[in-house]
Amino acid sequence: MTKSLCYFFLLWVQFINPAVAEEKEIIAKITIGWYFPSINSLVSKTDFKIALDFWLTEFNQSLDFQVTESRLFDQIDKMQVAFSKGELTFIIAPPLLLVKHFDLNTLADGFVATNLTGKPYGMAVLSRRDKNINQIKDFKNKRLVLPENDELAKDFLSTLTIPLFHQNYQQTFSSVQYLQKQNAIIHSLFFDKADVGVAYLETFDLMVELNPQINEKIKILANFPIDSPNYTFFHHQFPEDKRKKFIAEALKLNKSVRARQIFSSFRMAELTKCPVNSLEPFIQLNHQYKQLMKGLQK
Repeated sequence: MTKSLCYFFLLWVQFINPAVAEEKEIIAKITIGWYFPSINSLVSKTDFKIALDFWLTEFNQSLDFQVTESRLFDQIDKMQVAFSKGELTFIIAPPLLLVKHFDLNTLADGFVATNLTGKPYGMAVLSRRDKNINQIKDFKNKRLVLPENDELAKDFLSTLTIPLFHQNYQQTFSSVQYLQKQNAIIHSLFFDKADVGVAYLETFDLMVELNPQINEKIKILANFPIDSPNYTFFHHQFPEDKRKKFIAEALKLNKSVRARQIFSSFRMAELTKCPVNSLEPFIQLNHQYKQLMKGLQK
């Protein structure tokens, strides 16, 4: 995965329009803030930082940034503070965390990488077919496996279970296990180490493609559509013309045959624009979750 990330960053550099380099449009400073726990299962922090810094240095030659910098954050609150102070040009993080921790008025449209099929990734609730789990009400005293440090998985599941059981999901299931890797969640279900799991639909579909027997043992009970595990948004104070230019250069990769080959290895379809209003489903989910949690506390 580390090599793929390097290829991706180098690819972005290679397909920048040469005319842009001749124009030498100056962007004073670009600082990327990346919430690292959202990708820590894919690459080490050291390797990712090296690849990202190298990409920024090379990309600088085309758009002529005066300063380039990348900052990886382990805590979303620290990233929010840096962003609110204007220290970050754009941020990359899970959409629900952006809704929960950021003032949405400080965000400006950005971009996102879509699934290879072009369909939303989705956060799917899965169950084994042989456990007589056909509805959410059948979850009682079953074994649950969840992705580690993923608030979307936990909050989405809570909005499904609390209305029926009037208790936290931890109390609904007989056991709860947290795993870092998405494919490990699917494997736990497949090998009967869990009855119910929550994982990205993109991961499930990919694993079914590689092993059709997975679909014979596991079914989808519910799905929350998302465009990608991480969304990218600019700081609203970053000049609009320069933001649009940056996004335009990134989207040019979609027209390159070689770029699409690299995207395929990432299980990505393309880069696409990501408006701030794409966060609306997560705003609604967060509101529903808060209301349900208040009800439990009464």
